[in-house]
Amino acid sequence: MKGLFDKTQKLFIHCDLMKEIVIAADMKQEFGFDVVIVGGTDSWMITDVLKKNNIPVILAQPHSLPVMQDDDVDQPYKTPAQLQKAGILFSISNEGFWQQRNLPFNAGTAGAYGLTKEEALSAITLNAAKILGIADKTGSLEVGKDANIVVSTGDILDMKSSVITRAYIQGREVDLTDKHKQLYERYKHKYQLQ
Repeated sequence: MKGLFDKTQKLFIHCDLMKEIVIAADMKQEFGFDVVIVGGTDSWMITDVLKKNNIPVILAQPHSLPVMQDDDVDQPYKTPAQLQKAGILFSISNEGFWQQRNLPFNAGTAGAYGLTKEEALSAITLNAAKILGIADKTGSLEVGKDANIVVSTGDILDMKSSVITRAYIQGREVDLTDKHKQLYERYKHKYQLQ
């Protein structure tokens, strides 16, 4: 807990509803913690509170239905653009390690609903690094930062055209061979017509 008081750590509060986000903002004011909202489904409704308290948001599961029945069905897709327009630092995430492969497509959806391609890409790279406090090491391609790069044929934010061909973490190439590719290679000729 000491890190919260001397500001060497951030307090990540998982909340979605407007009332919960307001309580998190009150907690920040009362104790002076560096607070980050995780989830933030209703964050688009109280951007003034988030801006006033300088609270960033990590949006979870953008490919989901709205929480409230009377919200627009595409509200989760529009929320990133609304936060961007309000000047709120935000990033897009997915819950669970196995869903991270869809992260670029979530950003692509946000791009289709109001973000530019650069803003959508920043939402999963530089903005995330800023929120975590590691933007001096990673998040963008600059001299002195880790060389974390993904190479794709097609648009990396587009589900139809994106095919990852190479990936580098800290300048070292990552082997992209996985069980799916091995099975594809093994059985791709098995059922061809002779």
